[in-house]
Amino acid sequence: MSIESYLAEWLKAGPELLTSVIAVSLMVAVALVLGFRKQARLDDAALARLAAAEGASVEAAVIAANGRNALARLSGGKVMVARVMGADVSARVAPAAAVRVRLTRGRLSAKFADTGFPALHMKLQDAPAWLDDLAGGGGRA
Repeated sequence: MSIESYLAEWLKAGPELLTSVIAVSLMVAVALVLGFRKQARLDDAALARLAAAEGASVEAAVIAANGRNALARLSGGKVMVARVMGADVSARVAPAAAVRVRLTRGRLSAKFADTGFPALHMKLQDAPAWLDDLAGGGGRA
């Protein structure tokens, strides 16, 4: 195929391509206006709502600097892990004995006894004392 015939095909398809580009641009604009890129953020109020839904209250919590992950100690000896997933929040509550917490060089790791919920990994500026207690006192490395 010569360059001239290739260009002629592109010129014939030009109006269809332009229409497609306009349609896609319009859909992207509508998605942005409707909040397509909106993401939830975790804060103390969000954690309190999640805990209340489980019939508990937050005793202490640590939230990642970006607001996308959190670990909370709840009343009744439970632990809650919450993470942002797009515009929603996923949370898992379990007895403290069913969660293995480790503190290693400014990083927190929380793994559940079952493998149905992925482990939480996040950086910490300062680890509060209750986290060290939750890690069994020997959770720091």
